[in-house]
Amino acid sequence: MRKTIQELATFLGGHVIGDGNRYITDVKSLAEAKKTDITFAVAPYTEYVPQVDAGAVMVTAEIPAGKNTLLVVENPRLAFSRLLTLFHPRQTVEPGIHPTAVIDKSADIGAYTAIMPYAVIGKNVKIGAHCTIYPYVFIGDQAQIGEGTTVYPGAVIHENCVIGNHNVIRAHAVIGGEGFGFATEQGKHIRIPQIGNVTIGDDVEVGACTCIDNGTMGATAVGRGTKIDNLVHLGHNVEIGDDCFLIAQTGIAGSTKAGNHVTFAGQTGCTGHITIGDNTVFAGKTGITGNIKGGGVYAGFPARPHMEWSRTQAHLKHLPELVKRVKELEERLAALDK
Repeated sequence: MRKTIQELATFLGGHVIGDGNRYITDVKSLAEAKKTDITFAVAPYTEYVPQVDAGAVMVTAEIPAGKNTLLVVENPRLAFSRLLTLFHPRQTVEPGIHPTAVIDKSADIGAYTAIMPYAVIGKNVKIGAHCTIYPYVFIGDQAQIGEGTTVYPGAVIHENCVIGNHNVIRAHAVIGGEGFGFATEQGKHIRIPQIGNVTIGDDVEVGACTCIDNGTMGATAVGRGTKIDNLVHLGHNVEIGDDCFLIAQTGIAGSTKAGNHVTFAGQTGCTGHITIGDNTVFAGKTGITGNIKGGGVYAGFPARPHMEWSRTQAHLKHLPELVKRVKELEERLAALDK
């Protein structure tokens, strides 16, 4: 693809500072961009723009740019995403059902949907229009999948699960696997049947090898617009609100409820049966052991306000010196007592 900077500015709703007639053929990072590439810069990296020799740099306002042409947009990161899609469109799959797919005759498949080789689709499944079901996907009985959803190879969607519109289910994700519930008698663990399901709202992404257990009774629920990374686990009857981020290796135990716009950074662990308020952010490896009010940034184990945790970590660095100093003071006090 070959576009002028001015054409890209029109596409993005921005304006050009410099030569708008230069041609762009690709989208690259700030460090990799060359004379025919477009890139973007946000603080604190805008100070490096004069050192770059790119075709154009997307920024939020005019800055010192050396010989670079600037393309001013409201959100450079979002504009970068749109240009990646423009210059590198996703693989397209022709609609239709491959002859090796195994589909129960009671399943309802929407128009312009692609069912690829060796997919297995159970009884009374409903799949909306314009979906793509990749090879080796399993969709259990009575499951529902909304329009425009893509399910990548090897993913499993168990019976009775409800998936919204325009979702992305990455490879080998498991949605609706039986929740982890047991009763123990005389040292032996007896499974409690988990008869619920999973419901997922619209515009959700579920990462590769992520597991979302079904509810014991009722639903494990993920709200609209939430993005879930790879290798995340949600236990039975967890409820996640709208527009949340759950980053790799996060684990949330059963019956926990998280509000909207909550961010769980990588390897965050959360106990069960607690409530987390809206707009909360948890730093990586945070251990959440109790209810959390909304609106704060937390870190550490157990989770506490980020600034408090930071001060504690700063003091811990000096712990050996403090121990030595305390011993010296104790010896001096002992001498004075004598």
